Amino acid sequence: MKMAAITLEKAETGRIKVTLDLSGEIGFNEDRYVHITPRFPGIAREARFRVGEYVKEGDIVAVVESNESMTLYSLKAPIAGRVIRKHITPGEYLSGQESVYDIADLSTVWVNLAVYPRDASIVKPGQKVAIAAVGSDISATGTINYVTPVMDEETRRITARVVLPNANNAWRPGTFVNARIDVGEGEQCVVVGKNAVQTLDNKSVVFVQHEPGFFKPVEVTVGESDSQRVRIRAGLAAGAEYVGSGAFELKAKIVASTLGGHAGHGH
Repeated sequence: MKMAAITLEKAETGRIKVTLDLSGEIGFNEDRYVHITPRFPGIAREARFRVGEYVKEGDIVAVVESNESMTLYSLKAPIAGRVIRKHITPGEYLSGQESVYDIADLSTVWVNLAVYPRDASIVKPGQKVAIAAVGSDISATGTINYVTPVMDEETRRITARVVLPNANNAWRPGTFVNARIDVGEGEQCVVVGKNAVQTLDNKSVVFVQHEPGFFKPVEVTVGESDSQRVRIRAGLAAGAEYVGSGAFELKAKIVASTLGGHAGHGH
């Protein structure tokens, strides 16, 4: 028991934390995203910034010669941020209808999570969310601060939004993410440690000590689980003793002995 680090615990009555897994995408904070458009049609005389460059609030980003007055006027950045798109080249005609620079403040980003209709009633502002970027080790925690009141006509889903700090620009708009939302706790039930439940012969089992130093697998019916515990629906009562740590080692002993027996018969 010492070598396998086997410890005995008792099944408890508790509640399993209910979580919901969602996917989504990092987007710009649209409250801090601006389109700079010429006030009057004219000819572009200067374009002072390139895509990716940082712009301070009040910086002159372009100079335009008005078609009407033939005078020059400046376009200034209304916020500080990065140039995301540039649609201006010196000498070209500007209609005054289209943006010449798009600037985004990337100090915060929106995490837009897709929620299916069946889950819409349980996703609410204020719930905690664990977020992980797909394909990297970047992760963060946040809180849902907005849920769209209407369903998207194309995707047939609603959106739950988390605003994340992004001081080091680790979260890039367009990045796909996976998220886990805490949506509450279930009913009182019998629970055991997650590592105690093993699969043997396609059945869920926990190990119990039927004599000192002797263990046997007991089939159980499991329910929902969280990061630490599993609900036991049948097979083990509250207060019953079971193997908490070392269950995998006991299972490995059984599997190894079974394989060994089959190997012997093969010869």
